[in-house]
Amino acid sequence: MEQPLYTLTSSVNRHNHARCEVYADRVVLSTACDGGLFPVYENAERVIPIADLEKVVVSRGGVRLFAHHPNCIHFVVRGARRTVDQMYRDRAFHASDYLGEGVFQLAPKSEAELEEKLGVARDIRRYIESVLGDDSVKD
Repeated sequence: MEQPLYTLTSSVNRHNHARCEVYADRVVLSTACDGGLFPVYENAERVIPIADLEKVVVSRGGVRLFAHHPNCIHFVVRGARRTVDQMYRDRAFHASDYLGEGVFQLAPKSEAELEEKLGVARDIRRYIESVLGDDSVKD
């Protein structure tokens, strides 16, 4: 069985979890909800071939309650028109919609966990930049 090169996991709460796995040729994003009164995620998976990516954006908003930016990685596929900030500011945009837009929420519980996850996110971005062979992948 093929092992991922990079893996990130997050939990929005005890019932809603997300996973980002980066393989040599693709990114696999998945979300799961195992109960609770107010589901955040749907049980879903999205596979994004690295060749389809236009860029990768790593966003850092901190662990404040009212952050101006989300803590996430946005795998931007060719033809995507919305930035992560536009999605974040759109009150009608639900967290379960992030998967369809190629966004993985880091959901850190502390500043130390945020820094650790951002380090892995930057490694992912550098890896994808090396596969694409250009400097189109930016923070």
